[in-house]
Amino acid sequence: MHGTIAFRRKQPPYLVKSSKTFVVSLPRRDDRHAEMEYLRNVLGLDLEYVAATDFSDKRVTAILQQVRAVRMQYPSNETVTGTNSTRLPFQWPSNIDSLALGNASLHAVQRSFWDIPVPDSLNDLPILAAQRDFTVAPFYSNVSEHKILTPARIACWDSHLSVIKRIAHSQDHDVGFVIEDDVDMERDIRERLDRLWSALPQDWDMVFLGHCWSNESYYPAITSPASGSALHPSRNPKCTHAYALSRTGARRLFLHLVHPPFAYSRAIDQAFAWLIHSHRLKSYSLVPSAVIQRKIGGSDVSSGKGSRWRDVLVNGVFGP
Repeated sequence: MHGTIAFRRKQPPYLVKSSKTFVVSLPRRDDRHAEMEYLRNVLGLDLEYVAATDFSDKRVTAILQQVRAVRMQYPSNETVTGTNSTRLPFQWPSNIDSLALGNASLHAVQRSFWDIPVPDSLNDLPILAAQRDFTVAPFYSNVSEHKILTPARIACWDSHLSVIKRIAHSQDHDVGFVIEDDVDMERDIRERLDRLWSALPQDWDMVFLGHCWSNESYYPAITSPASGSALHPSRNPKCTHAYALSRTGARRLFLHLVHPPFAYSRAIDQAFAWLIHSHRLKSYSLVPSAVIQRKIGGSDVSSGKGSRWRDVLVNGVFGP
């Protein structure tokens, strides 16, 4: 229990106008659902829960086999100097921008990943996460856990992809917010976003409401910090606990995430960071964060309570 919910001025049920907020959550995590319901009641938000993919789902095994098959399609002898990694042939589709700016269904594009035939026999060694566009290394015995493409990381990618696809095809809202089920938010998050949102350029794709493992104040802010948080061009944000997508941004992101050589190739936050770093997405970050991971229970993606990164809020729903 978190005490009684104090009386507050009635707020609109959204974070910004013409937006919808999705919560990615495993159906079996009743504990997290209860916490998110408390947050929803305190802030008066409409939340739509989206069932996350469980790492034990047969779909995850099938995806891992497809990733193995994709990598076998791209033989290369180009070794990255000073490493045992191989840079495989890679090119982004030339029609990503035109499809992102349009309204056509993207279902057929996603099928291209599944159309690649899987050989009858594939090795069952763990797969290492790719780097950059399509640089891969063979498995070795003492590899760090965070470099392995685990079923949990595949499941996390698949979960977020399903929400991104919904935003990309949306006809009833212009902005989709995606949050995970272990977050806390500043109580004044609406006011912060209201002061910042008009500063976004018309062609923005993505906004991180929180991040980890990056100095997101590296580039000069485009807004005043007097808003509680300032808006900075993103540098290299990690973690996927809270972000916003424009409809065009969702379409552009989706098209990158389902491109067969890139699809499911690494932890999804690493994919976001690389697409931003390589200027495939126009993204901005709130600094300081207005949404943080609480890290009070076991992580569904990595061991323990997740990474060592810790962030704090000024006046969060669950406490400072």
